Amino acid sequence: MPVEPQQQAKISFQWQWNWKILLFAGIFFPITVSLAFWQLERADEKHALLETYRQKKIAAPVSIAEAMRFSDQQYVRVHLEGEYDNRSPLLIDNQVRNGRPGYEVISPFESSRDGWFLVNRGWLPGGLDRSVLPDVGAVSGNVTLVGYLYRSPGKQLMLGEDKWREGEGPKIIQNAAPKKVSEKLAIPFYDYTLRLDAGMPGALETGWQVVNVVPGMHTGYAFQWSALSIALLLLTLFANSNLGAVLKHRKSYTRKKTE
Repeated sequence: MPVEPQQQAKISFQWQWNWKILLFAGIFFPITVSLAFWQLERADEKHALLETYRQKKIAAPVSIAEAMRFSDQQYVRVHLEGEYDNRSPLLIDNQVRNGRPGYEVISPFESSRDGWFLVNRGWLPGGLDRSVLPDVGAVSGNVTLVGYLYRSPGKQLMLGEDKWREGEGPKIIQNAAPKKVSEKLAIPFYDYTLRLDAGMPGALETGWQVVNVVPGMHTGYAFQWSALSIALLLLTLFANSNLGAVLKHRKSYTRKKTE
């Protein structure tokens, strides 16, 4: 049986410019590609940060004098000897662990040899009545502490300015940066906070997240942005050509040829 002329006709690929889609793709394609590479860079940064933390975590604690020789003191393990100042513990508000709100407890600590430090003793759960503060627990006498030095790498997000209570007693705050606390308490604190090891005198629930987003999540986000970039390219190609008609014709021609 002879093949009908319309079945023999071939459809050639042609561009059919859709300027709205081209403009849309021209704006958003570079953005999606940039975001994909940015997420990959963030994943590399988090890998490097975690590796630095692991290496320093297994090192033996050193004195503050030795720690000061490091170009970067972040996560350096140190030991201190001195006494807690139990008069004005600081409670960092809005700290959530396992879905439960609470506070991180920061206590001033005076070392006769190394000066003043802010010691992060760990986390305490908060009660339903926020006017009732948790019992921090005083630690008296001369003690030896071991932990690692920590300083927040970026500007802390705050829900309004801290209102420091006058006099002694616990103070609910959001920003416990040593420089800020030094201004409020008129005490020259060390530039880094000491995060206590578990089992140390005064330690509460320790264990802090090193990174808030793990590298794998950044890699996943990069994959999503890459997929969106590819989808945008395909949309642009189909919207600015007759590629859809060409593929449909070839599929129809192949099917009829096999019949």
